[in-house]
Amino acid sequence: MTMMADGEKTIEISLDRSRIDLEYCYDFIAASYWAAGRTRGEFDRSVEMSFPVGAYCDGRQVGFARVVSDQIAIAYVADVFVDPDYRRMGIAAKMIDALHTHPELKRVKRWLLATADMQPLYRLHGYADLDDMMMMRLDEDARNRDPLR
Repeated sequence: MTMMADGEKTIEISLDRSRIDLEYCYDFIAASYWAAGRTRGEFDRSVEMSFPVGAYCDGRQVGFARVVSDQIAIAYVADVFVDPDYRRMGIAAKMIDALHTHPELKRVKRWLLATADMQPLYRLHGYADLDDMMMMRLDEDARNRDPLR
């Protein structure tokens, strides 16, 4: 759990999946360019099968991201968004940091994602362009961390 303050707003970043407001997140993601046609059932299943992170202000969800991973070799960052009223506060960056340091993802070496418009944000987190949409981050220290089992 990470707390950050921006003026009078305090933002909490949490890995607690029970706090995710699935209805709010689905409404946002269903309207996105990357998830057109995804059903609510598909969205719920995608969250269930991933490692989600949420951003909250005054108890209300204002951001979301998730990672699909085998917890060892590869992780795929997906569905990153921040409520328009809370953008430009570093929330997406804090959610990405929380996923990169997630205790169950500490051994992952290759991190992938696809984005049409947020490459500058991800470059700040060590991602390099593979093409016009795909990006990858190599965590060379992953193998030096204690094994999960």
